[in-house]
Amino acid sequence: MEMEIFKKFLVFLISIGFSSTLLENPALSQEKSLNSIIEIEKSLEKEDLTDTERYQLLLQAIQIYKEKKAYEKLAKSSIQLFQTSSTDPDADIQKKEILKEAARNESEIQDSLIKGNLHLKLAASYFNEQEFDSAIVEYTKAIDRFSSKDSLYIADGYFFRGQAEDYHGNMLQAMKDYQTARIIYQNLEDLEYVDFVNGGLAILFSKYGIYQEAEEIRNELIQKSIKSENFSDAGIQFFNQSEDYRKQKKSEKRIKALLKADSLENISNSNPYFKTVLKFNLSIYYGEMGDLTNAKEYFNEGEKAMSQVPELDQNSGSYLMAQTRLLLSEGKISSAIQSGEKLLRISKEASNMDHLSIAYQLLEEAYRKSGQPAKALDYLTAFKSYQDSIFEVNQANSFAYYQTLYETERKENELLSKSLEVENLKESSRRRNLIFGGTLLLLLGGSGFGFLAFQLKTSKKEKALQENFSRELLKTQEEERKRISKDLHDGLGQSLLLIKNKVALNQSENAGDMLDTAINELRSIARSLHPMQLEKLGLSKALEQMLEQIDRETQLFVSSEIEEVKGILPKEKELQLYRIAQEGINNILKHSQAEGMKLELLKHNSRVELIIEDNGKGFDFSEKFNDFHSLGLKTLKERTAAISGTMKVNSEKGKGTKLSFLVYAN
Repeated sequence: MEMEIFKKFLVFLISIGFSSTLLENPALSQEKSLNSIIEIEKSLEKEDLTDTERYQLLLQAIQIYKEKKAYEKLAKSSIQLFQTSSTDPDADIQKKEILKEAARNESEIQDSLIKGNLHLKLAASYFNEQEFDSAIVEYTKAIDRFSSKDSLYIADGYFFRGQAEDYHGNMLQAMKDYQTARIIYQNLEDLEYVDFVNGGLAILFSKYGIYQEAEEIRNELIQKSIKSENFSDAGIQFFNQSEDYRKQKKSEKRIKALLKADSLENISNSNPYFKTVLKFNLSIYYGEMGDLTNAKEYFNEGEKAMSQVPELDQNSGSYLMAQTRLLLSEGKISSAIQSGEKLLRISKEASNMDHLSIAYQLLEEAYRKSGQPAKALDYLTAFKSYQDSIFEVNQANSFAYYQTLYETERKENELLSKSLEVENLKESSRRRNLIFGGTLLLLLGGSGFGFLAFQLKTSKKEKALQENFSRELLKTQEEERKRISKDLHDGLGQSLLLIKNKVALNQSENAGDMLDTAINELRSIARSLHPMQLEKLGLSKALEQMLEQIDRETQLFVSSEIEEVKGILPKEKELQLYRIAQEGINNILKHSQAEGMKLELLKHNSRVELIIEDNGKGFDFSEKFNDFHSLGLKTLKERTAAISGTMKVNSEKGKGTKLSFLVYAN
């Protein structure tokens, strides 16, 4: 009976797969495991393995390494598994879980390259699933795990993290990561990846409407690609440039770029995916232009090329955009609506901003032509709302981008170079003056010394008188402005209000509106003549109100960082600093052609600092360094000098302007 029970128990163990581990001799089991892994490792070295065979062997190796706690080999095999393709629909999830398990034991791994690559591949796994938050975390870990000898992989970490930051919507961090990666690649002389990063930067700038910078990068990449006869890459850059021209509604430039891309693709004939998308975009362009012949021809060429591209089919965005446009051009409105609705759904699922925007426009046109104005209005409203939201994001990011230009290494190097030039000139001038002064003293002797002393004293006196005159002149101007402002506000302003009330009693709405406009203009004049809010609220609040008005009444994007500085400066200095801010901002509005500006008011113990920046056309600092007259900065300089402050000007053509004013309490 006992023997029979034992046999049944043995059958049970075998059925659940535990007989080998419970009944075999441990030493024999270990030897068998060792022999298995040796055979697996030998098999993995074979070059003629299919991906499926390699994938299964790696899974077996990973299981054995896990049991043997061979964590370094486990990590290496997990990385290899990630790089091996599989037809299993659950393979991506399996790869990610295996990488996560290997990463949990990274403390047992000594090789920095293996540890870093483990997190690099785990980050890529998250990225592929569009889990960008987790991808960014893992890319950061990868960068931290690599050592200084792994510079190339550190650059990869920054590059890929930049892509994740871009998709996550963090433009500035993406730009910083791209730039860091580019510097490392340049130092390693990996010029191919330098170009990859530059291409990524161009796409990033384009995405947020910074088209000039994107075009400059692309032009450089195009020239390099054509020079090296890499026509496929040059064609891709022309295509990307055509998309920017489309967004900017530059039709002539758009078609030129598309045709150039097409001619280069015909030369290289190496990328079926790109060829398909390019043909569909040419079809879309000619459809928009009403050229049905070319629209059909390029659409047919796109369909033919698509047959060679497994990842593109009739559910892809490129195909549906071209199909919807062609159906509209052919007058097949009902079919166009079906195709457009499908495009809209797919674009939303993929979160593709460009395709979504085009889908709204195509559907608006389709419903309008079908005689359904209500539906057309719905899609037009959706398009406008979507466009406005993108514009706001682009505007904010564009301004933030231009601000960060002042922080880049190139800017710092240029400023350092200019500073050294100025210091060298000062030192040269000082030596020349010493030599001249010494020679003159030797020639003139005692009487000459007395004459020079008298001249110096006279010069100082004249300078003091000039400064005093400037201060008194500014003070007189302010008092006169204050008087005129009060007269306008109390006299004419009151009269206009009385007239408005009488008009209101007569129910004359048009006249009331006109009087409202006149009163608002009057108040604006009074405020500009003398800022009453400065006396009531102080400098900080007065500047906040002024910026709110500018933001409300102009297209300029305004940002600020204003600290409360009440009680630090005398009233006279507060007034002059307010005037300086007014004039600085007026210069931006009139001359800079800027899209955005930032004002900062900062307190440093007994000092107050005012900073005004813009992203406008700027000017050449080296040409204008000493020429305040030609820059319209003379008044700012005089106001600053009148309150014993210091003024700094930092500008460069096409890079905006930064004005800094430092004022002391006494």
